[in-house]
Amino acid sequence: MKITTATSHSFHQMGGRGNQEDSRYPDIDIMPAGQRVFIVCDGVGGCDNGEVASQLVASIMGTQLEKANLDMELTDDQLLDALDEAYIALDNAATSDHDEMGTTLTLLCFHAGGATMAHIGDSRIYHIRPGEGILYRSDDHSLVNQMVHNGQLTPEEAVNHPQSNVITRCMSPTAADQRRSMATVFHTANIEAGDYVMLCSDGVLHCMSDDELVALLEGDGSDEAKAHEMASRSAGSSDNNTAWLVRVEAVERDASEELKNDSDSNNQPDASDTVQSYGSTMWMSELASERRGKQSLKKRWFRLFGK
Repeated sequence: MKITTATSHSFHQMGGRGNQEDSRYPDIDIMPAGQRVFIVCDGVGGCDNGEVASQLVASIMGTQLEKANLDMELTDDQLLDALDEAYIALDNAATSDHDEMGTTLTLLCFHAGGATMAHIGDSRIYHIRPGEGILYRSDDHSLVNQMVHNGQLTPEEAVNHPQSNVITRCMSPTAADQRRSMATVFHTANIEAGDYVMLCSDGVLHCMSDDELVALLEGDGSDEAKAHEMASRSAGSSDNNTAWLVRVEAVERDASEELKNDSDSNNQPDASDTVQSYGSTMWMSELASERRGKQSLKKRWFRLFGK
């Protein structure tokens, strides 16, 4: 499968914050056609700590994935290697001033097997097909979303809940005996020309509902105009707000891929389900990073034991 993206559009706004803790990859407002790796990270931790974490993760994961041969199918092992490198960089950057830094992650990578999307935290990924609506929406790793799943809140009550900023997963420095947050990874071969994938920090979500997003993307106008409208609506957010709007320009499949896609489309599983069948056109997995660098372990030893 060969997937070609159109010119992609991004915005990166301060909103109501005094400092910018969001980061993106590539770090540019307009990306020429053909780009296959996109990332949005939202730093947590306050001061400049979130900015450090989000910049590290966005740049390192983006650079690592760009090194992969995306004319072949991206594997979980390759994605895990990039995740490992980002976690090691966070460990190595940890100091007494940057100990509590952390960041969310949203990632999109097009490759010969289709599209891989991954997230940690409450930044969001949407896969939208005009005329069909939302095909996939990432499931936030957040306290209010957990409460919705548990039946303690309705989705409507969760929108402006006072604890809506509490996340249950993020990427942060971790000691050798601590578990790192896992990435929820979604793979799909159900990609068609005209599809949109949107990655955004939660500052955007405060300003646009799912229905409003779908209506905007299904409407008339250029991608640039649609991205500009999203940015205009998000400008008044109380939080930093960053997004990538990516449209699929063309998809080329060989005969066997066409047959498989036609067959699977008749029995397509819901993307909100955890699909473990690797023979399907979509599946989900949880990736846990464990590999650690020598510098990271040494630094943590000194910090833990004061030597």
